[in-house]
Amino acid sequence: MQNWSRNIAGFQIFLLLVLPCKATTSPEEIVKRVNDKFAKIRDAQVDITLDTKLQILGCGGFVQKKGMLFFKAPDKIKIILDHDQYFIRGNNIRKIDREHKRYYIRLIHAPDFSPGFTPNLISHNFNLKLVRESTEEIVIEGTPKPGVLKNVKKVFFRIDPEEYLLLGMDLSIRQGLSGKVVIKYEKIGGINVPVATSGKSALELNSGFLAGFFFSLRGENVKVNLGLPDRLFDPGF
Repeated sequence: MQNWSRNIAGFQIFLLLVLPCKATTSPEEIVKRVNDKFAKIRDAQVDITLDTKLQILGCGGFVQKKGMLFFKAPDKIKIILDHDQYFIRGNNIRKIDREHKRYYIRLIHAPDFSPGFTPNLISHNFNLKLVRESTEEIVIEGTPKPGVLKNVKKVFFRIDPEEYLLLGMDLSIRQGLSGKVVIKYEKIGGINVPVATSGKSALELNSGFLAGFFFSLRGENVKVNLGLPDRLFDPGF
């Protein structure tokens, strides 16, 4: 009996050594790796072109704006578009228009941006489940936590398994609508930096109806880790 037990134990060890096996990584750990890569960007300055189009009952208007975007990790953003300035902290936006009029805006039914504008927002705002992990792509399903994204039922985050970069998102939206976001990167100073994003989503009108929303944000003359001062992000009111 003793020899038989030893043989069984030896056989189990043999199987562990020779059979292929894979320890599944939790979706939270994958998001952490994505965030660690993004964290190499301490600040950024970029010339931007923003194209938007709202589609209502087959009709829509195209708008293009140009300007600059400044980012300082983890939670400071300043955007200048056609001489209007936007200072963004969390879900609060302060706007100073070209005539120096000042406005307060608060985002509602949106992700909670209070932790900062980093991939950590994924774990903060969604309950996560690993859907697929292969050598080509990692897909994580996110179900919005209570109070987040009123019109979105699920988001599927697509991640590069080699570089751990967020490549895009597929959105399941109510009223039978779907959305998609694609993110493009360039290597700048040895760091993978997001330089463009485009896609489609939906905006809720006052009537509660969802209208198709298309966007494209492109960056040029991207500079990172310049040591941007905090005062650049202070709206002064």
